[in-house]
Amino acid sequence: MIKRLFVWCLATMLGVSTMMADRASDFINKYELFVDGVAAINTNELQPETADSVKRVYKALTVEYKSVKKQLTQIQLEKYYNLKAKYQKTVAMWKTKRGAKAVGGWVKGVVGKKKKS
Repeated sequence: MIKRLFVWCLATMLGVSTMMADRASDFINKYELFVDGVAAINTNELQPETADSVKRVYKALTVEYKSVKKQLTQIQLEKYYNLKAKYQKTVAMWKTKRGAKAVGGWVKGVVGKKKKS
């Protein structure tokens, strides 16, 4: 009886740990697909709605990360941080290009005006 209980507990613990490992792997795979998708977006064709959708998905993934963080291996954590840096770099490039366009338009507007004599 005690042997069966021990085997059952061991099998249950193994099953739970396997499910947790799969959850962590699933999260990393999902996060990688998201970041690669964001990096593939053409900056020149970026619409405000798309940027808003990307922000919402990123926030949802960040919440999920907080619940999965303790289950991630060191290798998975390194991969997550590398992917996070890639995402942040992509978003920074979007903002830089959008800001450069705005400043360029402003400069053309100021410099391009002719004074009336």
